[in-house]
This record gives sequence, structure tokens and C-alpha cells, in this order.
Amino acid sequence: MAKAHIDKTLTALAGEFLVAGHLCLRGYVASLTLKNYPAVDIFCLNPRNGKQVAIQVKTKRGGTQYFIPESISKVQNPFVFVFIKSAESVEFFIVPSQQVAKLSIAERDGYINTHPHVKKEQLLMLNVKTLAPFKDRWELLGLE
Repeated sequence: MAKAHIDKTLTALAGEFLVAGHLCLRGYVASLTLKNYPAVDIFCLNPRNGKQVAIQVKTKRGGTQYFIPESISKVQNPFVFVFIKSAESVEFFIVPSQQVAKLSIAERDGYINTHPHVKKEQLLMLNVKTLAPFKDRWELLGLE
């Protein structure tokens, strides 16, 4: 297996474990799907009220752009974006799927407008700076 693929896989797994750990510290039960369930990385339950949510995790280590699947408008699950600055510095951005779709389309359209040479089929993307208002907004998961 190529080193780049291994690094990408390990980064994705690290992000999922980090999110699950933070959810458990907040008193929730978090279970990783380990890629066995489409469009869901973590199932989470609040044992105090029975509310549950399926979560999609996107993790970035190096660079500041997250690339978003075109099918985002069909996704209902909230996203947790994990930005690994270093082993000691990790940031979490919790974003409802509708906001992910809206923000990523706007960001791509803005990029295309300022870079006319770029193909119109440019991938959807989100920059860490765009996600700043969602930093540590765990309440947006709707578990309370």
C-alpha cells in the first residue's frame, strides 16, 4: 500500500477516534463504524434522554481545504471537521449538513469567479477559516 494512502487512512481514523473520545468525555456513547456504514463514521447516543445522531467526520492534517463530495445536498447527518495542527493541537468544527452544502457551494463559486481559468467542475471545498463560527459547537449535534 502506498505511503500517501496509509497516511490518509491513518489521519481519517485518528479524526474519528478523536471525535469519539470527545463525545465520550461529554457523557455520550459513541461508536465508530470503521467504514462499514455508508456516509456514517460515528453513531452517538445521549443515554440521559435517548437522543441519537449519526455523524460524518472529515479530518485534515496539513493544508487548510476540506474537499466535500458533490452528493452533500443528499446528506442529512451533521459533520464534524477535525483540523489536526499537531499531535498536541486539534480543533473541532461541528456543522449541520445543510450548512456544509451551502458554505461549500458558495466557496467553490467564489473560487471559480476569482479564478476564471478553473473548470466549472471544480470540487466543492471548505476552508478552515470558513468553519471558524462552528468551532466547538457540539450543541449543533442535537443531542441535548
